[in-house]
Amino acid sequence: MRACLLVLMALFSAAALAAPPQQVSVKYRVLKNGQAVGTISEHFERKEQRYRIESTTTASGIFALFAKGAIILRSEGDITQEGLRPLHFEHHRGSDPAKLIVADFDWNKPAVTHKYDGKSETESLATGTQDRLSQLYQFMFQPPQAPQVEFHTSTGRKLNLYRYRIVGEESVNTPLGTLQTLHISKQRNRDEDGLDLWLAKSRHYFPVHIVIEEKDGGKLEQKLESLSFTPD
Repeated sequence: MRACLLVLMALFSAAALAAPPQQVSVKYRVLKNGQAVGTISEHFERKEQRYRIESTTTASGIFALFAKGAIILRSEGDITQEGLRPLHFEHHRGSDPAKLIVADFDWNKPAVTHKYDGKSETESLATGTQDRLSQLYQFMFQPPQAPQVEFHTSTGRKLNLYRYRIVGEESVNTPLGTLQTLHISKQRNRDEDGLDLWLAKSRHYFPVHIVIEEKDGGKLEQKLESLSFTPD
């Protein structure tokens, strides 16, 4: 009986340690083909069963002369037993309202409505669908377990099926020290960018390094500069 109790306590402690944080603040340095071009600052917050994420990309150096304002992504929605369930997504490019992209999720229908370039298009919504921003935070709630993980993702313009395969465990040098990560890779389609994520196992499976292989042949990297959790 005592042995069973100890096992249950150990499992409870492990579950508590694995509980997703209330807040996440992260900053990345952005490189384009190896050259620094800007920074990304993000903040995640959950209150009871709701969440909100905001991401701001700002150009730096000579690139700031050509960029017209920051790129801002916002995602908000519910937190369920399956993780994040987005309700609303926005993609702002500068202050031009004509460039605003919006996705509204109606899980009762279920359907998602994409609004962009003066258009409004509705598609059927599959269980587990994420948006461009929430899909990066979903792994805090559901770390990859199977050799392949897949879910639909809204870009704000359309739904794409993201298929991630587990590449393996790798060490990544960061300002937080050397972290053991799980490297996963999104299978690239002809009309989509490739996406590789390095999820830190001791940091709630949060992506501490991101590489985007652009469909035009370019390469974007997000290298971690700072990361904090509350509580942690």
